[in-house]
Amino acid sequence: MKCDILIKGGHVIDPIRSVSKIGDVVIAGNKLLTSDDVKQYQPDLVIDASGCIVTPGLIDFHTHVFYRGTENSIAPDISLLPSGITTAVDGGSAGSANFEAFYHSVIRTSMVRIIAYLNIASAGQTTMRYDENLDPTCFDSDKIAALFQQYNSSLAGIKIRFTSGIVNDFGMEALEKTLQIATDNHCPIMVHPNDPPCTTEELVGHLRPGDIFTHVYHAMGDHILDDKGMIKKAVIEARNRGVIFDAANGRSNFAFKTALPAMRQGFNPDIISSDLTPLNLYRQPAFGLPFLMSKYLAMGMSLEQVVTACTSIPAKCLNMADEIGTLAPGACADVAIFRMEKMKVRFLDICGQESWGSRLLVPKMTIKSGNIVYKDFLFGID
Repeated sequence: MKCDILIKGGHVIDPIRSVSKIGDVVIAGNKLLTSDDVKQYQPDLVIDASGCIVTPGLIDFHTHVFYRGTENSIAPDISLLPSGITTAVDGGSAGSANFEAFYHSVIRTSMVRIIAYLNIASAGQTTMRYDENLDPTCFDSDKIAALFQQYNSSLAGIKIRFTSGIVNDFGMEALEKTLQIATDNHCPIMVHPNDPPCTTEELVGHLRPGDIFTHVYHAMGDHILDDKGMIKKAVIEARNRGVIFDAANGRSNFAFKTALPAMRQGFNPDIISSDLTPLNLYRQPAFGLPFLMSKYLAMGMSLEQVVTACTSIPAKCLNMADEIGTLAPGACADVAIFRMEKMKVRFLDICGQESWGSRLLVPKMTIKSGNIVYKDFLFGID
C-alpha cells in the first residue's frame, strides 16, 4: 500500500490514545494512517526519528496573530510553524468590528490553522497605546451573534481582559454581560484575570465548565494563592466543576512565586500556551512554546503531561479532539518532531526571578496537513 511519509522509530507521544512508546507514524495525503504494521506500506519518504520525540502538531492556545491588523500580533506561519505549532488560538486580538478583516487577511491565508476568541470589545486589542472599551452598553451583541453564526468553525469563544485598569468603574457588570452574550451564543469565555476588580474567589465563582481562566500563574493583584501561599478553595472547586486553567506565559503574566507553590500543591496548568506578541517572540520570558514546555519540565511536570497540555486538552477545549491534537488514524496529518537536548537553560519571569533547567525541547520538523512546512537543515542529513 502506498503512503506519502513514514516516520520511523521515534518516541511517539499521543495523549488522547495514552501512547508513549517507540513507534512509527504513517501519513497519506492530509490524513494519518494506522501504524500497527508498517511493512504493508510503500512510502515515498522515510524519516528516521530515532532519538527524537514525535507528537501531534502542537496547539498554542493563546497567541496574538492578527498580523498587521493589531500592534501586538505576530506573523503566524513564520513565527509558529518552526516551533512545531500547527494550530494557533488567537486570544482576543479582534473584536466584532474587525474580525472579518482578521478572517479574510490572516485566518484564511495562513498555513497554521487559526481559531479565535472574539474580544468582547468591538475594536479588540488594536493598539498598545490604550486599552479596550469595556462599557457593557457598547458591547455589540447583535454583531457578535451574527459572527458566531457565519464563522462558527473559526470562533471558539469570547475574550475579556478583566483587569481593574481596563474595566474601571464597570466592574462585575462587564463580566456578567460577557457571560450572558457567551451563553446566548453557546460558547465559553476566556478571562484575563490579572489585577481583577474583585477577588479571585468571586471571579471563578462566575465561571462555567469550559470557560478559560488564562494567565493562571500571574502575580498582579489578587490571584490563585491565599496569603499563606495555599491554593484558594474556590479555585480548586472551579477546576473540579470544569473550569480550564491556562498558563499563557506572555511577557508579564507568569511569576515563579505563584507557579512554584501552586505546582507543589499539585495545581499544574491544564494548558500550556505562550501568549506570543512582538514583545516576547524569541525573547525571555516566553520565547516560544517549546521553550515554555521545557520550563514546565524543569518545574517537575513529566514529558507526557507537558505534551498533553499542548495537544489533547486544547483540542478537547476546541471540540476538535478527533481532528487535531492526536496521532490517531483518520486525524489530520499534523505532526511535530523534537529532540531533547541536555543543556543548561535559564528561565526568567516578570519579577526578575530566574530558574534553571537541564533539558531543552528543540524542534526538528513540522508537518501540517501532510506537508513538511519546517525542517531543521541538519535533521535527516547523512
